[in-house]
Amino acid sequence: MLDYGFSVLNLNSVELGVYAFNLRAIRCYEKVGFKRAGVRREARIIAGVPHDTIVMDILASEFGESVVSKAIAQ
Repeated sequence: MLDYGFSVLNLNSVELGVYAFNLRAIRCYEKVGFKRAGVRREARIIAGVPHDTIVMDILASEFGESVVSKAIAQ
């Protein structure tokens, strides 16, 4: 999806929000190249418990080599 966004849609950045307790997702996003941009403290209350949301983003210049661009060029 990032490849499509950066190569076809010509986006410069992609942003997401993830609950701070979702450690697996955070690790996954960091492996892809997302960086932490900030925290929305107590952004959501679930079952009466407040949870922080971590805001993460990635820039086109930080994204790896495009597979979509290669396919289009061939």
